[in-house]
Amino acid sequence: MTQLAFFKKVDMPTKSKIEESIRELGYDFKILNKFEILYGQDSLNCSINGFETFFEMYFEEPSEIINDLEWIKTDIIDEDVAVSFIWGADYAAGASIGLISVALIDNCNAQVYYLDDEIKYSKEMLLSDTPEFLNELEKEKRRSHQKNAKPSQEIKQAVKKKSFIERIKTLFN
Repeated sequence: MTQLAFFKKVDMPTKSKIEESIRELGYDFKILNKFEILYGQDSLNCSINGFETFFEMYFEEPSEIINDLEWIKTDIIDEDVAVSFIWGADYAAGASIGLISVALIDNCNAQVYYLDDEIKYSKEMLLSDTPEFLNELEKEKRRSHQKNAKPSQEIKQAVKKKSFIERIKTLFN
């Protein structure tokens, strides 16, 4: 999946400012990489509400990207940098990228697009998607916990059955 943000490089917020902007929205968010200037980074490790994630990002000139994207061309006027966020089926990455995009909208008036469905995102759209990503993360966590809990219960039952059988054997010996 690919999300793009176009903005003026001079307005780009620092790592600290991005984290602060996201925490002000009520999320426990941290960029785990050791840097302060976002520009030039090729990936991010983040933590969102206790879930760690990783995704790729690429900085490019807007003209290199929009040549093939007619539906975006008219929106990009004086933005001089584009960042592509690329991730797979990872809800923590989706939530993190959405919130970073909100921080870019708030701090540098970024234009944000989701390429897979040709959508231009508003801040409100991104903010409404975030709880859905986090709910899916919680569901995955519960499923994983249930999966891990079942084998231990089965082992306990097997041990109890074995103990019972062993007791019966001793009666007949």
